[in-house]
Amino acid sequence: MTPQVTKAGSVRFFLKRNWQVIYAVILIVLIPVTVVTNTFFIVSRFRKTVDVELQRTALIIGRMVNITVQESFGDTAALQERLMTVSEAVPEVRTMDILSREGDDFRVVASTDRSAIGRLAHGQQNVLSWYDTRPIAYLTRSGRSAGMDDRLTAQETRGSERFWGVVMPLTDADGERQYLLSAKMSLGLMDSLVRSNLLWSYIWLAITVLMIILVLASNTRLFEYAILFRKLKEVDKMKDDFISMASHELRAPITAIRGYLSLFLEGAFGKMEEKPKEVMNTTLHIANHLSGLVEDLLDVSRIEQGRMGMEYEDVQVEGLITEIVEQLRFEAERKGLSFGCVRPETPLPPIRIDRSRMKQVLINICSNAIKYTPKGSVTVTSVLDGNGRVEIRVTDTGVGMSSEARERLFQKFYRVKTEETRDIPGTGLGLWITKQIVEIMGGKVFVDSIEGIGTQASVVFPVSGSVRDLGQGDVGETDVPKGPDDDLI
Repeated sequence: MTPQVTKAGSVRFFLKRNWQVIYAVILIVLIPVTVVTNTFFIVSRFRKTVDVELQRTALIIGRMVNITVQESFGDTAALQERLMTVSEAVPEVRTMDILSREGDDFRVVASTDRSAIGRLAHGQQNVLSWYDTRPIAYLTRSGRSAGMDDRLTAQETRGSERFWGVVMPLTDADGERQYLLSAKMSLGLMDSLVRSNLLWSYIWLAITVLMIILVLASNTRLFEYAILFRKLKEVDKMKDDFISMASHELRAPITAIRGYLSLFLEGAFGKMEEKPKEVMNTTLHIANHLSGLVEDLLDVSRIEQGRMGMEYEDVQVEGLITEIVEQLRFEAERKGLSFGCVRPETPLPPIRIDRSRMKQVLINICSNAIKYTPKGSVTVTSVLDGNGRVEIRVTDTGVGMSSEARERLFQKFYRVKTEETRDIPGTGLGLWITKQIVEIMGGKVFVDSIEGIGTQASVVFPVSGSVRDLGQGDVGETDVPKGPDDDLI
């Protein structure tokens, strides 16, 4: 029992894992079979319809002959003449005989085949039609006269030509039976046309089936791509889980390293000589950089897994900007840059955000501005734009960027690579994280830049309690209001 259960389980597992491929194979088989079956069914019905119409035509010709020869009953010469006239008018008629009854037999008295005149005509159809007083139509491969031998020759058996045979009583004006008409109509022309049409039908059927198979084969590739996409998503999730786990595991030892390095530099373990202290400072700088990288990886993991928690509150952005300017002033002064903020004339309304995350956003933008500005200034401005929204602008006189680089600026791991920026360190995650955090909090972030002139990054939020639309089309159009009371910190 166990091997059977295992085998059944493996089959179910295979079907579950490969259902798209199995579905595609079923379609590849089922659709062409359905089309072929339907075509052959239509062809078969078409043949039957044609045969029925030809049968009706043969019977109509028989009735026409009856009317034509009524006046010549009793005069065999006149019957023969009328018969030849009708056969010449209807080229499909191969043979036509008029039979008179002699006891239990029938004798040919007029015929399109003059050699058959006077001969006895055999055939069960003759007797049935005479005594049932109704026309009889039948298919045969013999086109010979009723007065000839009705057995098929070898040539007729192998041949493809068919005939509709018609046997019907010929009646006078009073409806009394006088003679029996036996005629055979060739189906050669009609069969030729039908075969030609069917040939083209089969050709188009083959083309259609081939096209269906090609389309289904293409769809099968799409199924394969879908399976590959699903596997890539699984791998991507495994990658995210690994990054999250690794970042958490790295966080504690890096924090410990930074802590011990700080204690050494503060003299907790005694006074240090200048050279070891310089090495410790460099090591602490590296540890801080590594800590920032780990935090970036953790933020990426949280954002992609939807675990970026927010603690919203109403925040006055002027105070937050002042904190950031003071925090980054030393970094700017070390490069000889002028770094400050322009206060608005009147206090701005609060915006509802996560204060710590907003601080992270502004630090990222300002640090980037300082990093990519070799000389000049970096200025942070906060204004109320024309749509009643709070806009924070970070303007620098740095290297700027091209329009192509600006389009890709917020992509993960993307960094602007030029002669001026190739030696500047970075992972390309900061601005991607910044954009994601801003959008999670209900804001928008934009960048406008001119290569060699500078860059302006703008972050826009609705005021607290507002539900205004933050469309991308109307950011960066507002000028900074300046007046005599504006001061540069």
